[in-house]
Amino acid sequence: MAKSIFLLFFSFFLISSAYAQGVLTSAEQPPEPVGGLKPFYDYISANLKYPEEAKAKKIEGRVHVTFIVETDGSITNVKVSKGLGGGCDEEAIRLIKNAPKWNPGKQGGSPVRVEVTRPITFKL
Repeated sequence: MAKSIFLLFFSFFLISSAYAQGVLTSAEQPPEPVGGLKPFYDYISANLKYPEEAKAKKIEGRVHVTFIVETDGSITNVKVSKGLGGGCDEEAIRLIKNAPKWNPGKQGGSPVRVEVTRPITFKL
């Protein structure tokens, strides 16, 4: 019985800590781009400007960008979690910063801030 109460308290503490920090790494309903992932990646394809340095050096691959989807669906705290160099990292950040709003993640039916990582592919 005491062990059950401890586990319940500990679980509540972990959830409360996540809320106190203000950003979750996952949610009951994860955030998603308005319209789904296809329109999001269509936006990326249509707006990607291949960096000249990357072209010259024939750099290809994926840049993984981490960002926060806010409770209003806006995107903040954009950073590269795995980069390529040659200007690709900066271009991936530019694309995400200018991306359309997302539908926010939800926890217990309420919008929450959620950290998301998405790959941006650079291919010549």
